[in-house]
Amino acid sequence: MSDEKIIEAFHLMWGNFPEAVVITQKSREIVAVNKTAEKFGLKPGIKCSSVGKPENHRGCQCNKAVDTGEVVCCTYEGNFGKAYGFWIPISEKPEWVIHFGVGYAFEYPKISR
Repeated sequence: MSDEKIIEAFHLMWGNFPEAVVITQKSREIVAVNKTAEKFGLKPGIKCSSVGKPENHRGCQCNKAVDTGEVVCCTYEGNFGKAYGFWIPISEKPEWVIHFGVGYAFEYPKISR
């Protein structure tokens, strides 16, 4: 699959997700961003670690996800309490990962069952 097709699929799947989602390379260069990520100042061509505070990037698991080819998840304190960070390798492009957090930028409603 070509880079363009991967990016197109990314936008179809993640474009309107309420949290920032990016495709980043192992080098930390951003390849693609969704609409929420744009609002946070993320854009293709920059290093993701250049946005925000350096200490916010200390727990980065990009290398681990790329090196193992497996999804990596961590928990941290987000703006609304406990949040979860994910690095998901893209099988068609092993040096790229989809990276996002859940619970950082969007307050999810309480769901009762």
